[in-house]
Parts: sequence; structure tokens; C-alpha cells
Amino acid sequence: DRLLDLVGELVITQAMLAQSSQIMDTQAGLGRFQEAMQLLDRQTRDLQERVMGIRMVPVDMVFSRFPRLVRDLAKQLGKEVDLHLEGQATELDKTFIELLVDPLTHLVRNSLDHGIEPRVDRTAAGKPPLGHILLKAYSKGGHIHIEVQDDGKGLDRDRILQKAIQRGLVSQGVNLSVDEIHQLIFEPGFSTAEVVSDLSGRGVGMDVVRQNIRNLGGRIEVESQPGQGSLFRL
Repeated sequence: DRLLDLVGELVITQAMLAQSSQIMDTQAGLGRFQEAMQLLDRQTRDLQERVMGIRMVPVDMVFSRFPRLVRDLAKQLGKEVDLHLEGQATELDKTFIELLVDPLTHLVRNSLDHGIEPRVDRTAAGKPPLGHILLKAYSKGGHIHIEVQDDGKGLDRDRILQKAIQRGLVSQGVNLSVDEIHQLIFEPGFSTAEVVSDLSGRGVGMDVVRQNIRNLGGRIEVESQPGQGSLFRL
């Protein structure tokens, strides 16, 4: 309704501009022209905001598909996992929502496959047998943040570094920071999986995740504590 009203106002403003432009050589005509231009500026900005608002949709359109995905994958992997969702009402442009599906799916699958340990391993480590994955969205500092967090075993930095050296990505003896080691998992073809399966070991995915996020004008950050879990923040 508001959009229809705005279009009507724009038509009236257009008529005002057309009329005042014919008598621009008079003071009254110039005044009416300036008034109409101010109106046009306000109405155009209002119209832009309304149209952008129409494109905004809640991230729940993506989040809602993950409970079933996690349930099915956990059963397939023989693991016990509980998925928590937060910030489903956070809004994003519809185009962004569609392009986030694949990266988030891969990150959630990774948390299940690589992060969350089997029940026997969690019990042996003194952790609850039920693993947890948190999918969270929030707005901060004019940006939208989406996090995938698990309470699994965390990233094995020594193993990542060893694999990177084997593949020639890093020279032997080079000292890397924790963040630099974490970033190695985004290299094309990189994988620490021992066995190739339909879920992991093919060395595809994380490099695509990073590229997809970059295409959206964003970035991906990694935090991980050995034995406590990992956090991927978009």
C-alpha cells in the first residue's frame, strides 16, 4: 500500500516539475521547481528503502532446513547431536539468503563429520555423550554475522600443518600463527580425512565456502580450541 502511495506521489511530483520547468524564468517558477526537486529527493529515497525492505527475508528460510539435515547425518554417522538455532528472525537480502545455503550446509556437515566425536570418544574425554551444534545469526556494527559452532574435538593444528607440508603448501620448519594454520583448511584440495567418503576426504568444499563468502563481499573467520570445539564466523 505504501509503495502504491509513493508511486502516486511521484507522478504528482513529476507533473509539478514539468509545470514549473515551463515558467523557470520567473521567481515563483524557480521556487516551485526547487520545492518539487526536494519532494522528488525524499520520495526517491523512501521508495528505495521500501523496495530494499521487500527484498529482506529472515535467515530462518535457510536455518529451517538444518534440523532434518543434522538428524539424518547424525544417524548416518552414528553420532548423537543436538542442533540449536538462534537469531532466525535476522534479515538478509533474498539474494544473499540463496547464496548462503551451500556454504552453511558444508560448514554444518563438517561440524558433524570432523568436529563432533562419536559417543565413546566424548565419554572417554569426559564430555557429555550428546554433541551440540549452534547455528546463530545476528547484526553487529552494520554487518550480519552468521556462526556455526560445535563442541567437538576442535581443529588438529599439528595434523593440518603436517598435511600442508606434505602438499607443499608450507615449507618445513616455518613458524605459523594459529590463525595462519587455521586458514590452511581453505586451500583448494586440502583435506585431513584418512578415508574418502561421500561426506569428506575429497578435498573439495572449504575453498568453495571461502570463495562464495568473498563473492558476497564478506569474510570467514575461524576460532578453535583443541578438545573443546570450533567456531566458523561468516
